[in-house]
Amino acid sequence: MAWFTEDDLRAAAGEGSFRRGREYVDAVGELRPTALGVRASVRGKDVYEVWLGRENDSLVAECECPFGLEGNFCKHCVAVGLVVLADGSGAPSADLGAYLRTLDQRELVDLLLEHANRDPALYRQLTLRAGANGAPQVAVLRRQLDTALRVRGFVDGDYATRAKDVLDTVHDLVESGHAAEARPLARHAVELLASAVGAVDDPVGTVAGVCRRAVKLYARACTAARPNPTKLATWLFQLRLSWTTWPTIDIGDFAEPLGEAGLAAYRTLVNDAWHALDDDADHSVLRAMREQLAKATGDVDAMVDCLSDGLPAAKAYRDIVAVLRRGGRLDEAIRWAERGVGETRDVALTELLVASYVDGQRGDDAVELRKAALREAPTRHCYGLLRETAVAVKVWSGLRSWALAVLAAAPAELVGALLDDDEVAEAWAAAVKYGCVGVEVARRWGLTEPADVVMAYQGLVSACLEQGGREAYREGGVLLRELAEVGSRCGVSVVEFVGSLRVRYARKPALLDELRRAGF
Repeated sequence: MAWFTEDDLRAAAGEGSFRRGREYVDAVGELRPTALGVRASVRGKDVYEVWLGRENDSLVAECECPFGLEGNFCKHCVAVGLVVLADGSGAPSADLGAYLRTLDQRELVDLLLEHANRDPALYRQLTLRAGANGAPQVAVLRRQLDTALRVRGFVDGDYATRAKDVLDTVHDLVESGHAAEARPLARHAVELLASAVGAVDDPVGTVAGVCRRAVKLYARACTAARPNPTKLATWLFQLRLSWTTWPTIDIGDFAEPLGEAGLAAYRTLVNDAWHALDDDADHSVLRAMREQLAKATGDVDAMVDCLSDGLPAAKAYRDIVAVLRRGGRLDEAIRWAERGVGETRDVALTELLVASYVDGQRGDDAVELRKAALREAPTRHCYGLLRETAVAVKVWSGLRSWALAVLAAAPAELVGALLDDDEVAEAWAAAVKYGCVGVEVARRWGLTEPADVVMAYQGLVSACLEQGGREAYREGGVLLRELAEVGSRCGVSVVEFVGSLRVRYARKPALLDELRRAGF
């Protein structure tokens, strides 16, 4: 029996990965038991090796895919888990630990060496442990790191496993109080991987995934054992500028070890490089670096300055307004939003301006903006937006009559707005007055006054059938069924009306066929 449940899988992976994992169940290869779980290969964009096991009675997993290499419980792990549950298998029944404890030290050493001589992965893991044992042998570990992360034109199938073993060792050094020794190793790993990313065939992103993990690990080592902040800033700047695609470096991960001095040095390097760019040069990398730095330091002015480079695009205005709103600078957000709405007429930006007006206790301005929109486009939608804003600032009761008068220029929109207000009687009266009875108002009014809508339904059915085509005929059949139901509630038969339709459209077999399908 498995040592976990489907709920355990869902909790470990999250709903998204769990759902995608179901789609990979058929891609899972043979289950291979291990001491604390199972291994299996899963075919995705590539073939990934997955280990599913338990640690202190908790479900744990490892996968070679880029997402899994970052320590995530991925969809491939979910797929293997679902196969384990369906298969009814679990950890092996033999107590391997009990057996090994019966062996003396020499027997254990001989057993491990025998298997290490035949298993490169076990040999690598043991040598890494030996190098990290006691006082870490940095030179030995560096050579092993070079061997594990070196690539020659393409990524072989064992690359992810080798890289994971090395980075696991560096991680363990950090966690065991040897961050000072781990830091240069992690940095060297990032440099090796950054060089490899652009030089190898890596279609599924294996190297990139390992690289992301190495960058995070280096940031953690720097936090635990602080390097010179100015030198760290220079290294981060040069690496990011040299490798424009990978590795992805979030300067926020390094904010603590950089400190104020390091962040200031990084800012100077970025700004100097930015101002030195020619107009026709690619600004994207440095722009991203400036934005990232502003986010990491919480510098609202710097973020606005960065985003201003994208003007006059509506998105740039929206982002600026959002940044200022989050920073509590509402008056400035309003000024930027007003300017942007004037230049772009962007709908989403208009919504931000209305929200900013309301939040800034400028309800009258918000209402005036909505009124202007309704005058320009007298639609049901604009009416609804005005109502929502006016209700929020408590002035709707005095505005409703004015808004309905504006909509009188567009009768169908007026009817829809009245229905949205749940004023069905007013909506029906307006539809009759202006000759724009539609399906929606007929359905709503017919719920309580079926006799009033019989003729309207007949007109709707006829108009629909006149359009021609299967889709229109099908819709006509639906309306005809509704007419029959309405008629049954007020004592009106549809037989005569249906008969007239058959005579009128006698030469349209497709229409007659749809009438038969509808039950007529």
